Amino acid sequence: MMKNLFDFSSVLQQKLYPPMHHSISVEQVEGKIMAVWYSASYETAPDSVIYSSTFENGKWNTPKAVVKLPGLGLGNPVLWKLPNGNEIWLLFVILPEKSWKSAIIARKISKDNGKSWSDVEIISEQRGLMTKSKPIKLSNGRYLIPIYDEKEWFPMVLVSEKDGNKWNLYGDTTVKGIIQPAVVELDNGTLLMLSRTKMGRMYYSLSFNQGLSWISSSKMDVPNPNSGISLVKIKEKKIFLLAYNHSEFFRNRIDISVSRDGFSWSKPINVFMGNGEYSYPCILVDSENVHVFFTKNRVNFIDARANLNEILKHIRGEDNA
Repeated sequence: MMKNLFDFSSVLQQKLYPPMHHSISVEQVEGKIMAVWYSASYETAPDSVIYSSTFENGKWNTPKAVVKLPGLGLGNPVLWKLPNGNEIWLLFVILPEKSWKSAIIARKISKDNGKSWSDVEIISEQRGLMTKSKPIKLSNGRYLIPIYDEKEWFPMVLVSEKDGNKWNLYGDTTVKGIIQPAVVELDNGTLLMLSRTKMGRMYYSLSFNQGLSWISSSKMDVPNPNSGISLVKIKEKKIFLLAYNHSEFFRNRIDISVSRDGFSWSKPINVFMGNGEYSYPCILVDSENVHVFFTKNRVNFIDARANLNEILKHIRGEDNA
C-alpha cells in the first residue's frame, strides 16, 4: 500500500462572505507563497472581489481586496511572477454584463512583490475571452497568455513582444467544446497546449511557430470531467507535472501525473478523494516541494504539499511502503 505522500492544510480558516469560488492562483514571492482568488455571491455577480493573502510565519495573512469594481463582476484571477525581477502580473476578467460571454481581460501590475498594485488596465477588449492558466515567457523572449473563448468554447492565446504591453490574438484550434488551456514550451521550441473539455478526455494542440498558429486539437488518453487543469514545466528535473481530476465524469478526486515529453503520462498519483467536489487545481513548485492547491466544495482552498523527489521515487516504483 502506498504511503500518503501529501500533507494538507487549509488556505484560510475564517469564513468569508461572499464565499470563495473556484479560481485560485498561487506564486512564490520573496520566499513566501501568495494566493489570489475571487469571491462572489454567485458566478458573474456584481459584488465580486479579488482577494490576496500571503503565507508567512506559519499562517495565512488576513485577505486583502486587490480588485473591487462595484457593480461589475470579476473572475478567474491569475497570478504570475515574471522570471526576472520583482514584477508580478495579476490577470483577471471584468464583466460589463452579468455573463462570462461579456468578459474582457484586464491586468494589474506590482513592481514591489505585491505590496502595491497599479491601476486596472485592459489588455484585450474583445468580449468573451477568459483567463485561467499562467502566462509563460517563450524562448524568443515574448510573453504568451493562454486564454479561451467563452462564447464558442475553444482555446486561444495572446502573444506579446518583449515589453508585454501590446497583445495579439492567435489560435482557434478548430475543435469546439474545449476551454481553459495550459501551455508549456518543449525543449525543441514547440508549444504544447493541454485543455479541459466536454468530451471526457483532455485534448492537446501544438504550435511550431511560438504560438502564432496551432494544429487541430486532438484527444489524449487522459480523462477529464469538464474540469480545470494545471500544467507546469520543472526545468531542473526535465519533467512536466499535471494536476487534474482523473475521471471522465466526476470531480470527487484530485490527481497528479508526470511526463518527460509532454505526451506520455505516468499513472496518476491520487492527491485527494472524497464525496465532495474537489476541483480547479493550481501547482506551485517550491524548491524541494510540490504544492497542489485546489478548491474544496467551492468554499475553501486546500494546500496539498509533497516532496518532489518522493513523488518521482513513487513513479519509478522505488516506494514500496
